[in-house]
Amino acid sequence: MRATIALIPLLLLAACGDDATVDKKNASTAEVAKSVADAGMKLKPGRWELKMKIAKLEVEGMPPEAKQAMQQMMGQSQTFASCLTQEEAEKPDGGFFGQQGEDCRYDSFTMGDGKIDATMTCKSQGGQAGAAAKMKMAGTYSDSSYDMTMNMDGSAPNGKTMSVAMSMNSKHMGECKGDETS
Repeated sequence: MRATIALIPLLLLAACGDDATVDKKNASTAEVAKSVADAGMKLKPGRWELKMKIAKLEVEGMPPEAKQAMQQMMGQSQTFASCLTQEEAEKPDGGFFGQQGEDCRYDSFTMGDGKIDATMTCKSQGGQAGAAAKMKMAGTYSDSSYDMTMNMDGSAPNGKTMSVAMSMNSKHMGECKGDETS
């Protein structure tokens, strides 16, 4: 789930260029960020509000009380606010995209004509053997909003499996207020 939350800044990719397209294979988050910036796709600076709704969360061997708590969260939106500076908007880097190092790589990343489609594979932090997650993201974007679905299937070092499906909707809300989380 931590990797999922870390990807939220990536989803703020509301591009301004009508003709620009980015198509990368087997690329790091830094490489994708550079390609997006080089293509002239700029983020709109200011306050962004993200609504995230979990549609499915299955974890093998989850204790019944934890499973019940997660079931109660399903279908409920959680809202996050972030502040994007002018500098971050003009030239996002790999760190902005939520990843440090090479724990996650895009198997494929395509963005253009108002659509985004990506598949990413992440190893657990520290590269623990056997722990990995594959994420698929698809959606639409404009210069002031995006709608995205994400599905993640993974495994932990102990061999337990996990599957998550969620939707995300984000809108540019104007100037930053100072109460944003990032």
